[in-house]
Amino acid sequence: MAANPQSDELHGIPMTEKAFERLISTETPYRYELVDGIIYDMTGSSPKHGMIAGSIFNLIYNHLGQKSPCKVFQEQYVAIPGKPPVVPDAVVTCDRADWDEDKRLKPFKIRSPRIVIEVLSPSTEKYNRTEKFARYQRCFSLEVYILAHQNEPYVEVYRHATGWKQECFSAGQTIKLGQIGLELPIDLIYDGIL
Repeated sequence: MAANPQSDELHGIPMTEKAFERLISTETPYRYELVDGIIYDMTGSSPKHGMIAGSIFNLIYNHLGQKSPCKVFQEQYVAIPGKPPVVPDAVVTCDRADWDEDKRLKPFKIRSPRIVIEVLSPSTEKYNRTEKFARYQRCFSLEVYILAHQNEPYVEVYRHATGWKQECFSAGQTIKLGQIGLELPIDLIYDGIL
């Protein structure tokens, strides 16, 4: 997401976890995150940030199609065991209970993220690499965490299977996501953006 919960330029509002859960319990176009008792508005992003997130979402969405057991979502809350939920730029879940109208959490939160994608902004990079990544790792279903840079065609991939060891991909290279049978070319992610 675009705002920085740890920036000196932006100021959040103190809030309890209970009040935060009430705030996000209704459908709204706004997306908030609670960090150390402070709520931040994570709505909005730079045009480049939005285009890169949209590009990754579209590539995954088009690959999965209608018959896949997995679905991809953009800017939806992910439930974090023992911590407040967070909002990734895109998330893949293969748990039918995450999108089935009768089984999903209400208010809507994805509880079984398999692949999480964040686009790095100067204002969120530190948060995405530290606190937010640590929260996602609390999700037993998480297999891949992806960080896409917004100012150069460069993507970092962290996989549970390798102990979250960093893999780096740049122009001309392809990320293999065996979890969903997708080869994701870096050039396609950034096509027409950079």
